[in-house]
Amino acid sequence: MMMVRFLMMVAVAMMTAVSAQAQKIQTVDKDGQPIPYASIISEDGNVIGTTDLNGILDDVKGAEVVSITHVAYQPKKVKVGQGGRVMLEDADFGLPEITVTKKPLVYAQTYYRWIYLNDDPETKVCYYRAGVFNNSYDRKTKKVSKDESHISACNIGILKTAINLIFNGHKAGGLNPKKVEDRLKDNFKETGLAFSPNGPGKQRITDKYGVVGSVTDNHDKGERRYSLEAHKMMLHLTQETGSDKKKAKSEKKEARKKNYVDQDFLVYRIDDDGNYAPEDFVMGQYSTSYDDEKYNGRVVILFQMFTTDRAYVTKDELKKIKKENKMKMTYQNILDFERAHNIPPVPSDLGKRIREVVK
Repeated sequence: MMMVRFLMMVAVAMMTAVSAQAQKIQTVDKDGQPIPYASIISEDGNVIGTTDLNGILDDVKGAEVVSITHVAYQPKKVKVGQGGRVMLEDADFGLPEITVTKKPLVYAQTYYRWIYLNDDPETKVCYYRAGVFNNSYDRKTKKVSKDESHISACNIGILKTAINLIFNGHKAGGLNPKKVEDRLKDNFKETGLAFSPNGPGKQRITDKYGVVGSVTDNHDKGERRYSLEAHKMMLHLTQETGSDKKKAKSEKKEARKKNYVDQDFLVYRIDDDGNYAPEDFVMGQYSTSYDDEKYNGRVVILFQMFTTDRAYVTKDELKKIKKENKMKMTYQNILDFERAHNIPPVPSDLGKRIREVVK
């Protein structure tokens, strides 16, 4: 009898371990390589979490069915099975070819969408914004200028107003005169940020505190992908350079915004030697999430960008191309624009929440 009871206890323990294991999910590509920063979404449109640099999210919080979205891959809906290994298909999205000429300006049209979510059942805060940047880059002065057209909607008017004021002044737009490596080394030199080889076509990004990112080259596609743990990097910078007052403020913010995750993912077109220019920006994603007591739930901010058109132009040609690319900003036009440019759509579960706000 004692043996039977013991075996039953062992069986229960094994089932519990299997169940716990089944809560883990890993996103990989067709070659079995991990996909970092994929967002895992529940059936009611809440973002459960994002995968780490190894493509792993340790806990899907009991969800049996999830949708997965990533800026560089097709969205996918799956049942969470034992082991939770999910392969994502590459998005069909591709950067338009460009022929180098002696013309002084670079034109690059960048489409973006910005989504703010909160899973508090009382407020269901949701903000959606999408639009187009018309970037121009002077190859001689290395200056970037841009104008923007957009639509936005929110289920809380005050929040919409506040976010609009902040968002209208943001600097995201795709083109940046300085290479990613140079920007990072300049901005985080106090933390000892460095790039080191990590296998064929791969680099590890580290600072004094450990691994904070990775770089992967895909020469078949002619792309370089950067994955950055931005929040960790900023915390480390504050630790190295901040005053006692600034450090205390950072610690207070960390206490209020628990389980903070801030991840950047950037893709550039590279040549055979691994070189690229500002106009070779392909796509990017900035995702932020944290548990906030103020909203009684998890806050998720997702910003995605895609370069949809580019050319070398004169000033007169720039005016003409901007005029030709103008469109009336409506939600339906945005959806049509996404389809026309092979931009990966948001998963249907998240799309439902967006439509509820937009209408």
